[in-house]
Amino acid sequence: MPIYGNSHREAAANQVGALGEVVVERLLEAHSVPFEQAYETTQDLVLPGLTIDVKTKDRTVRPLPGYECSVPLYNHEHQRPNAFIFVSLQRDRDDHRATMERFKRAFVVGWCSLEELDRGKVWRAGETDPANGTTFWTDCKNVYIQDLRPMTELLEKYASSAAQR
Repeated sequence: MPIYGNSHREAAANQVGALGEVVVERLLEAHSVPFEQAYETTQDLVLPGLTIDVKTKDRTVRPLPGYECSVPLYNHEHQRPNAFIFVSLQRDRDDHRATMERFKRAFVVGWCSLEELDRGKVWRAGETDPANGTTFWTDCKNVYIQDLRPMTELLEKYASSAAQR
């Protein structure tokens, strides 16, 4: 996988992102939701009438409703999918191995449309979120997990539309 010029975590970001994409693929398969991989484009997955970008965050704690999901704005300029699915990977705080085995759990925390993301909060590089102490290394658009749509909504819609064919 290429390492993109603006990547903050370089190869580690690719690893986290790829694992999040696999988690979403397995979830869609488990619910009989038809999809195609579109990794050679600026989207990750294509469902009938819906393009999706999967965004994955490396966490050392279980995600909570008040936690945020981020889309770097350098991506947002050229990645304009219809929707985003957000995944949190959990690892032990002291596990800094460079392998994917460090992740113990994956949480698909929800999804939102591009329009819903566009209403999110913009954080500029160097700003610090006083709610959690995060200092942003790049401009980001953030949405709270509690404001995302539940995955059951997407799964039910696309599994039922596949059954009708």
